Amino acid sequence: MDTNNDLDLPPYLPETIRVVQQISSAKTPRSDAIPPEVYKPGGPRLMAELTTLFQEMWRQGQVPQDFKYATIVQLYKRKGNRQLCDNRRGISLLNIAGKIFACILLNRLNGHLEQGLLPESQCGYRRHHETTDMIFAANQLQEKCQEMRTNLYTTFVDLTNAVDTVNRDGL
Repeated sequence: MDTNNDLDLPPYLPETIRVVQQISSAKTPRSDAIPPEVYKPGGPRLMAELTTLFQEMWRQGQVPQDFKYATIVQLYKRKGNRQLCDNRRGISLLNIAGKIFACILLNRLNGHLEQGLLPESQCGYRRHHETTDMIFAANQLQEKCQEMRTNLYTTFVDLTNAVDTVNRDGL
């Protein structure tokens, strides 16, 4: 993305092609039952049709209902008792075309955010800004404070299950 104005433009063909080539073939489709392997070798015509669909969605300001739904499946974590819910995790099976569209939007938003909108200290869920970077920085700070014989007060917040406790209706 060269400018922030690109956020306002409808999706274009090179974006669609780039995302389709990057999408994992290991993804399982939802109700449409069209796996990613169909999109990748689809060629110029399929990419053009997909881009046209995305552009029309953009113009109308609406996403097809099928793109909004997910089939949630529980997977066993391969540890502990299979009967306990804590030993399972949920995954959402999504429409692959919808996932491609979402990735186009995500790439645009990430490109926009990387133009200096977030502080350098914002790590995690950011490309090239891993949570481990913050752990390393905290460790360095701790060592420096010990060396200087200075007090250091820290707080660790465990957000392991935070996603499950979000009030989705409140959003």
